[in-house]
Order: sequence, then structure tokens, then C-alpha cells
Amino acid sequence: MPTVATARLACIVVVVALASEAAATVPEVPGDDIFGFTTPTDVGNPGDTGFVNENDGRAGKRGGAYRTLNAKYELGHTPAPDWWVAVSLYASHHRVRDVPAFADVSRVAFDGLSFEIEHRIVKRTLSNPFAVAVSLEPRWGLIDSVPGLTAHFVNAAFKLFVDAVVVPERLFWGFNAIWAPQRAEDPTDRSRWLSSSGILVSTAIAYRWSPKLFLGAEARYLASFSAILPTQEGGHAVYVGPTLLWKITDTVAFNTTFQPQIAGRSTGNPQRRLDLDNFEKAQFRAKLSIAFQ
Repeated sequence: MPTVATARLACIVVVVALASEAAATVPEVPGDDIFGFTTPTDVGNPGDTGFVNENDGRAGKRGGAYRTLNAKYELGHTPAPDWWVAVSLYASHHRVRDVPAFADVSRVAFDGLSFEIEHRIVKRTLSNPFAVAVSLEPRWGLIDSVPGLTAHFVNAAFKLFVDAVVVPERLFWGFNAIWAPQRAEDPTDRSRWLSSSGILVSTAIAYRWSPKLFLGAEARYLASFSAILPTQEGGHAVYVGPTLLWKITDTVAFNTTFQPQIAGRSTGNPQRRLDLDNFEKAQFRAKLSIAFQ
């Protein structure tokens, strides 16, 4: 028969175990843009508001000079637990000279608006290292992003975000999948509207080098289709490159990545190693985020 002392000791062990489990914290992926182009699942705390200036650049075609920069000015807010909303303005810069099949363009222009709503549908737990969020971003624009010519368009990006803690406080992983169907004016004949879509799949890792610095690597697969559904592929490309996040202060962060195209194929030029008909030799991002407190 167990003694009173043994029973008391067992009770103490159970209480300590329950207290330890209750006190255990779930490791989280930082909410900043630690992955480059890939977006983490964190949506902030209710009441959080922030401003983001996101600059996505693309450079290089088969000939001539080709440089573009798309700037996004975003105001985001967390209205409730696991929900995030944002409104954005866009501007674009194109400089195109002597590129085969492209008109020469040099312009800076206002390029429309978008609205985004995101919901985290799976939270991380002690037994589940993954978090999952979904997002919808409808957008109206004025400039065809490839040739830089005037062409009104409407599209919607359906997004899936997944991330996980690989090593608590040190190493993190992220994954995105995006499908974006679009209706747009033909930039060479604006009386005609065309259907198209794009798919982006990305994966990234980020290592916390110090409390203010994250270093990592990212790989992205992009595909272009000449129909709303991804059935008629025009081409695809793979980009790989390093990523960096610098937390300048507790409320200001700078994120950047530079990624060359390492593989691709265009249906118009299937014999060539890269797809430079639909995509570019290199893509990069420079993003400044400011949290209001």
C-alpha cells in the first residue's frame, strides 16, 4: 500500500508537470518579412496598424535595356484576432530600350489600387509546428506590367501562406502558393480584352543571425498562362537568391532580396534555357515596414 508521503509526492509531481505544461510557450515565426518575397502567417495583434513601402524590380530581356520597378504603398490593420486587412496604392516605372518585340518606353505612372483581407486558419501549438493563413487581394491597375504600356486590368490573387519553426528562436521556414486570374486590355489593341493567369510557388528559410538581423535563402517558381484557369502555359521560370531582414528599430524593418532566373522555358522559344519572353533575367525586392504604436 502506498504511504501518505508517497501519495503526497505523486501529487506534487503531477502539479509540477501540469504547471510546466501550462507555462510552456509555443515557438513562433517572427511577424516581420524575414523570408524575402515569401509572406509569413503572422497577422499581428488586434489594434496593430502599419505602413509598408514595397518595391519590386525586374531587369533583363534577351536584348536591349529593360528595367521596371513596381512600388506598392500599403496601410494595414489587424481588426480582430487572426484577421488582417490592407488597402494599397501602386506606382510603376518602366525603362525599355531596343528590346525585341517591345516598344521603347520611359515612364513613371500611377498604377491602381488593391484591397487585401487575410485570415489565419491554423495556429501553431506545442504539438503542431505549422501555421496556415489564406488571403484574397483584388486589384485594379492601369499599366501592363511587362511592356509598360497603358492597359487597364482587373485581377485577384488567391494566396496560401504556411510557415514553421525549425529551430526555436533561430531557424524558420516559409511556403507560399498564389493563383492570380486576370482580365486585361490588350496593350497593342485596347478595344480587345484578354484573359490570363499566373501561378507563384515559393519556399524560403531564414536564420536569426542576431536580434536585429535575419539571413536566408529563397526559391520561387513562376508560371504564366493565357487563360483564366492554369491550362494553357505560356512559360515558366525559377528564381533563387539570398534574403535579408534588418530590424532597424522595434518598429521599423527593412527587407530585401535579389534573385536571378536559374531555369525556365517559354512556349514561344522552347529551345532556349530561360524564359525571357514572360519573365526577366533577375527580380529583386526592397521593402520598408513601419509599425505604428
